[in-house]
Amino acid sequence: MLTPVDIHNQEFKRSFRGYDIDEIDDFLDQVVNDYEKLFRENSQLKKEIELNEKALSQYHQLEKNLQDTLLVAQRTADEVTNTANTRAEEIRAAARQASDNIIREAEIEAKRRLEDAAQKVREAVTEYERIVSEKRQFVAKMRNTLQTELSLLEEAESNFPDRQESQILQSVNVEIGTKPEENPTEAQESDGADRTAFEDDE
Repeated sequence: MLTPVDIHNQEFKRSFRGYDIDEIDDFLDQVVNDYEKLFRENSQLKKEIELNEKALSQYHQLEKNLQDTLLVAQRTADEVTNTANTRAEEIRAAARQASDNIIREAEIEAKRRLEDAAQKVREAVTEYERIVSEKRQFVAKMRNTLQTELSLLEEAESNFPDRQESQILQSVNVEIGTKPEENPTEAQESDGADRTAFEDDE
């Protein structure tokens, strides 16, 4: 590629009917100036293109990094979500199991207490029936005893002398000399002695 220096140093052969050298030089100087300007602009544009390509490459790399980061973040979020869902399901399952265990233990405890209460009620009823039975036996025994005693009293009472017999006996005692105010034992002894004397007299 020609440079401005090459154009400026370019020499042409002279001929008899050639162009005007001064005009050619002026034109070449103008061409050199314009070409040099274009050459500088081209160089500048090439540098800018290289810089833009580097920046674009960096942007592409940054975009790729961002895409990779987003992909990793998405995968991480999915893993965290899956892990959280799995953990939540495990916690729910554990909570259901614990709740079922608590309910089952409560039912077992309630059943045990009901059985204990029923056993205590049965024992109380048995004890009550025993006490009632003993009371009935005691009452029956007392009734039999009282009836026996009452029979004995009635029999003893039936053997008591009536009022008329008592008056006769009192008259007999007066006749045989027994005083009413004497001691019954002494009266009995005296009465026995009198009867013995009376029998002897007979």
